[in-house]
Amino acid sequence: MFTHVKSTIRHIAPDGLGERSLIKVVYVVLEPQYQSALSAAVRSINQHNPNIAVEVSGYLIEELRDPQNYADFQRDVAVANIFIASLIFLEDLADKIVSAVEPYRDRLDVAVVFPSMPQVMRLNKIGEFLHGSVRAIEKRDRPIHEKAQGAVGVVLPRRNAEVVANLAQGA
Repeated sequence: MFTHVKSTIRHIAPDGLGERSLIKVVYVVLEPQYQSALSAAVRSINQHNPNIAVEVSGYLIEELRDPQNYADFQRDVAVANIFIASLIFLEDLADKIVSAVEPYRDRLDVAVVFPSMPQVMRLNKIGEFLHGSVRAIEKRDRPIHEKAQGAVGVVLPRRNAEVVANLAQGA
């Protein structure tokens, strides 16, 4: 039996931003054990990384049946940089996720969907790489900052390319 939980319980925001860049993440998962791993990662980044801070809003798939949780989800997706979903196999909820995310997909820096219904899988996007639209992006002319960072097959917007480079360097 599904237990109703307010989505605000799994909302984590950094205590202070300072000079750090803020990345907003929204995720939907099937089971709560994934939430604890994501929450621990976000808390660690927010405590130890001098360059970025992460604000995350998490949802269990069944929570989207509640109208208030779904409205919160829509609001969170509208301002997110990154969307993550995993194991979305309930057709009615898959359609709700697509309806909420699709209008903002082009604006998202990254949308990562692990095995799920086909309509949800089509939301996958990393930079200019779009699921279902395999192109030889690595052959395209790219700005110098992306070539220097070793981006192969993925072109990130400049602001997030710099953040990813800082993460890769452990800064």
